[in-house]
Amino acid sequence: MKNINDNVIANRWKQRYAQQPDRIKEKLDELEKKELKDYQLQVIKRKRAYPQIGDIFEINPKDDIILYGIVINNHINNINGEELLVILIFKESVELNNILYEDLKKLELLLPPKIVGKEYWSRGYFYNIAHIDKISNTIDYGFYSIGKGKYFDEYGNEIKFEPQLLGTYGVATISGIARKINRELIIAGIL
Repeated sequence: MKNINDNVIANRWKQRYAQQPDRIKEKLDELEKKELKDYQLQVIKRKRAYPQIGDIFEINPKDDIILYGIVINNHINNINGEELLVILIFKESVELNNILYEDLKKLELLLPPKIVGKEYWSRGYFYNIAHIDKISNTIDYGFYSIGKGKYFDEYGNEIKFEPQLLGTYGVATISGIARKINRELIIAGIL
């Protein structure tokens, strides 16, 4: 995989990392050396019900830090698995009321769109706390396949343009989400 370190996603991260002050770079470097148990998401409460589009969930990455996310698509079947979901996770400063009543396109994201499995809920890392009956279906998002060097929707259909919100094509692991959340909290000066 020659593109693993030279692609749209990796290059954006390299550029962002380079712009950080030295103290933030040091913390980011320390995070990369830590074991999963040192940055794992906190279990809130296990839930067996399959998440629905519009479900708002809570995430507790550390201590009293609470983040919110929303399910924007579900029942996705692609080469990576079945019954997958697409989620957005918002910055810590986003209030629950803002998610409920404002246009999702205006809210700031902590992470780009992610494809996940229902185990985030069944293991208790995500816990539903509210629901929006109707969410905007005009959110311009998609995913970049590092191996293929192309853009795709969540179903594996190629997109001929770069979406406004761009995630990595594939199922995000629980430890991967935890590391990326911690990385963003470090950059924000929260950790």
